[in-house]
Amino acid sequence: MKNKYIFTALTILSVSLFAPISHADDFTAVQSGLWGDTNTWIDNTSTNETVPGTNDDADIPSGINVTVNTNAYVQYVYDAGSVTMAPNSTFNVVGDPAGAEGTYLLGALNATATGNTVIYSGNPFWAMHTNYYNLIFSNTISTMNQDFFNGYVNAYDPSNAMTIAGNMTVIGLIKVQEGANITIGGNLVLDTNGAWDCSSFNLNLASNLYVGTGSLLLDLDAANGSNNINGNLTVSSGAEGWNVSDVTTWYLGENLTNNGLIVGKGFGSISFDGTGIITGSRPITIPTMTVNGTYEIGDTITLTTNTPTLNGTLVFDLANTNQIVLQAGAGTALYYSGDLDVINSGAPPVSGDSYQFFSCPNSYGGAFASETFPTLANGLSWVDNTLTSGSIAVTGAILGSPTLTLSRSGAVLTLSWNSTTYPGYSVQAQTNSAGIHSNWSPTGSGTVSPYTVTINPANPPVFFRLINP
Repeated sequence: MKNKYIFTALTILSVSLFAPISHADDFTAVQSGLWGDTNTWIDNTSTNETVPGTNDDADIPSGINVTVNTNAYVQYVYDAGSVTMAPNSTFNVVGDPAGAEGTYLLGALNATATGNTVIYSGNPFWAMHTNYYNLIFSNTISTMNQDFFNGYVNAYDPSNAMTIAGNMTVIGLIKVQEGANITIGGNLVLDTNGAWDCSSFNLNLASNLYVGTGSLLLDLDAANGSNNINGNLTVSSGAEGWNVSDVTTWYLGENLTNNGLIVGKGFGSISFDGTGIITGSRPITIPTMTVNGTYEIGDTITLTTNTPTLNGTLVFDLANTNQIVLQAGAGTALYYSGDLDVINSGAPPVSGDSYQFFSCPNSYGGAFASETFPTLANGLSWVDNTLTSGSIAVTGAILGSPTLTLSRSGAVLTLSWNSTTYPGYSVQAQTNSAGIHSNWSPTGSGTVSPYTVTINPANPPVFFRLINP
């Protein structure tokens, strides 16, 4: 796959060097200086402009450095000199209308200053393999798919591990193919019709990844690579999706939201290593998964190749019906480990209710280190069927309320109830001559009958009740 791409890239390069290129003016930098300084340039074509603009090309010879300190536009820039981005500046390389050149500097593009942004609006093939602060690929000149291959093309365009300190955005029909590792300190946004292929190399993302309408995230050749997303990953409803394939491991640090398509083949895996929720409007079908952190299963996840590795905490909500499903042929058993935490944001469970969390056509094995279930009404109890059917159920019958009885011996009042049948109840009281109101207060009675209290008949009336929080 790589060799085929390199041949295509070299063909494009050959055509661009000999074909006529449409542009307005040709500028040459005659000294080092600011992009917007008229003394930096000489116009070789006419006297209509003083500095290069949107439709112009810029020749920067060896030994000359031009600094972009505000906002600058150019069709393409070339030769053996260098361009330096100042903090918070913007450099928009518009590209040739035919989709040819962008930056072709034999010197350097120094684009790491804080807050600066380099935008390639044309063919990103010509983007330099260097480090950036903010980088935007935006295909505005062609309805054909344009490629950025961060691998070796020729002696002037070698592969280079790239670091983008801030954010990276891909907009339009553009495919980014890693030919070396890429590290992004902020967010990665694959906007409309963008594609990102990590094949064989590592993507290290400090924050969030968004897969937008028509966009695709994939890694099809990952025997030597892994991809780390330390923030949230969102697949939008109109996306081409996320392809989790081969032996790739994707490490995720926060939430996964799937409103589109997440699929995979081989032994591709998602490792959920932080704290978050796996949710969305579409189910997920992937080869396998690992949970090392604490994750609420807010979406149904079907595993097609191998049993999951459960080292962390799985959180299931009784109000949802989501499951972890091991497909037939994907493993002999579904093994439990880690911790199971069941919560309830919906209606209280009743006797006979059953909740399916796991589904496996063969058998279940292993054991959770701990299990936490929601509190049930008196008389109900949980039945743990996770080792037989991957579910839990409610059994029993709800008991009635206890009766509070009293007896008095002198100034001592004794309050009693059946605390064995009705555990958890305690006594509250209020003093009010006008009758019962809402100002009940704890008495410190505890939850075991009886409770005694000293009374004074000369004081205002005191009312008592039982409460079970």
